Amino acid sequence: MRVSMQQFEAAAQAAVDSIPEEFKTYLENTVFIIEESSSEDLMGLYEGATALGAGDGMPERITLYKRAHERSVGSMDELIDEVRKTILHEVGHHFGMEEDDLPY
Repeated sequence: MRVSMQQFEAAAQAAVDSIPEEFKTYLENTVFIIEESSSEDLMGLYEGATALGAGDGMPERITLYKRAHERSVGSMDELIDEVRKTILHEVGHHFGMEEDDLPY
């Protein structure tokens, strides 16, 4: 399945907007980025200090990889759901959760 960058960005924005308000204040220094693909075939990547640790003032980054999401789904509804899961997964890392602790 292929979607336009605009459609993918809309799915990502909807996922970010669905994050409860009480958590959004901890994401003020977090930048969400969309890239076409990852050399490691990742769906997403979190880079930075966790919300629980002392950061160096640099923004944290959550990167979503469009092509990996497109390859993993068969419909727009599935894509929207998968993008949401990826964002929640990477936000979990932002809050200090390890891979085995994350539901997605």
